[in-house]
Amino acid sequence: MDETQPANLLGRHDFADWEKAIQKNCYSQDADFIHTVQFTFPSDFRRINPELETFGARVTTELERLVTENNLAINLPRLNYYDAIGRMNNHVIHHPDYIAAGNIIYGTKLLARMAEWGGLTECLAFLFLSAETGEAGHNCPIACSAGIIRVLKKVDVKNKGYYLEKLIAPSFSTNFTGAQFLTEVQGGSDVGLNATYAVKDTEDTYQIFGEKWFCSNANADLLFVTARYDKDIPGTKGLGLFLIPAEWDKQKNHYAIRRLKEKIGTRSMATGEIDFHGAKAWLLGEANEGIHLVMDNVLHLSRLFNTICVLGMARRAYTIANEYAKHRIAFGHPIANYPLVKENLAKVKVENAAMVAAVFATAKLQDRLDTQKENGDTKLLLRLLVNMQKYLSAKWSVEHIHHCLDVLAGNGTIETFSSIPRLLRDAIVCENWEGTHNVLRAQINKDILKYDIDKIYLRYMKTEIDKLSDKKWIDFFNNQLEKLQQYVDQWRQKPAEIQSLEIRIVVDKMATLFCALMLLKEALHQKELNNSDKKMLSFTYFIRLHLEENPVLFDNNYIKLLTQIIAD
Repeated sequence: MDETQPANLLGRHDFADWEKAIQKNCYSQDADFIHTVQFTFPSDFRRINPELETFGARVTTELERLVTENNLAINLPRLNYYDAIGRMNNHVIHHPDYIAAGNIIYGTKLLARMAEWGGLTECLAFLFLSAETGEAGHNCPIACSAGIIRVLKKVDVKNKGYYLEKLIAPSFSTNFTGAQFLTEVQGGSDVGLNATYAVKDTEDTYQIFGEKWFCSNANADLLFVTARYDKDIPGTKGLGLFLIPAEWDKQKNHYAIRRLKEKIGTRSMATGEIDFHGAKAWLLGEANEGIHLVMDNVLHLSRLFNTICVLGMARRAYTIANEYAKHRIAFGHPIANYPLVKENLAKVKVENAAMVAAVFATAKLQDRLDTQKENGDTKLLLRLLVNMQKYLSAKWSVEHIHHCLDVLAGNGTIETFSSIPRLLRDAIVCENWEGTHNVLRAQINKDILKYDIDKIYLRYMKTEIDKLSDKKWIDFFNNQLEKLQQYVDQWRQKPAEIQSLEIRIVVDKMATLFCALMLLKEALHQKELNNSDKKMLSFTYFIRLHLEENPVLFDNNYIKLLTQIIAD
């Protein structure tokens, strides 16, 4: 570069180089994630790797452009109430780029992958890359569709084969998408207050009456709805799970979108309020098991998908910020040279890496449960792992994306400069979807006291620790586990109100310890397979941040560690 050029031209040259850097393949440029795939799919890596590489090239170019365009205010979904001759059609209209983006994402066959028992983790690898463009208007509907697929594979219902075929079709233009409508205005997370009710219509059909308050993917083809099958049975026990097709006998089913909601993020996905006026529906499973089908399949899976999505968003924000730090010159040096920037980026990277290791380990455990039908302890363990990871990933990822925005300073706040503002908004919405922090903590609190789920966790962790070959790490984690057990035992003896306050400390300790162990397992594998210390460096910093009692020592070794971590 000619340094005699005017300063403004030099600055724009630097920005142009940065733009080129962040448009590179988000998969092939991410050695850590490639290794996660190697570690997770040892026998299928050679098959999956080229597919992920092909998709990764499209994510940062075509998909990013399409998602950026359909998130513009003038291109957001709108509700068309009537057709040309005045008949109500209640139709959501999307921008053409929304459809094009959907065709790219669904074209990866990610839902067809998870539709096979044991294929969930493979699906999530593609979802992680898709999430690097944010929610994209499609990743939430994909999670909803996945929940419907999972339930349909377990129960019998009319048109089951046809619906499954349409749900897994690799084209947004021709497939069916799903939605799950649980929330009502009077209850929010208190689903037991739901008032929407079902009236038996024929031998195998019902009519649904009532309203739902927060309906994401409002224009879905297939709806999962909770409705009261018996008004005399209060709470969640009186709720059944019903499948409502958008069309019945080739006519629009009897429900209407009251209005679309304007959200802080995930704006290109239509979210609305829906009124049911006798919509035709099928009951799924037994009437009294509706809430269990929702919790064990739909909500459980959505929380896992949500975790993957926010981690993908944060990974993309890190890439953008790290590359920016390399190219942005301030006071004569790239800002990546400054210790505070290094520390900021390193913290984001290692915490994201630890959570990615944890969620893929959890997904593999879910696949094993689905294919081998392991005991009830595994099911309860997965419930805990998914709930605490959904909580921690959302909490940390919003912080991570915010800190990445800080690296870009004023440029970070500009919508047309990078995708970070959109990633931050989408992550904030995901943070509250499928259970807020307090809801998830309260659920774990209840599960510990009711099912001794903490003891199941401790036994599992001890088994995993014993698989390590290095006595140093066995002793380290056993010591951490012992301290955790002592804390939980003390917590159990406290009054209920104090327990409800301290559960956040319990959950944080359990979640960070699980993340650390899973990251160490990946780090040891990476060293053995690729002779790389990258994840071991991340693990070293992660335990300094979250598990070591002594404060971080700010010395030259600390600066060197930060430098090595962010040197991609």
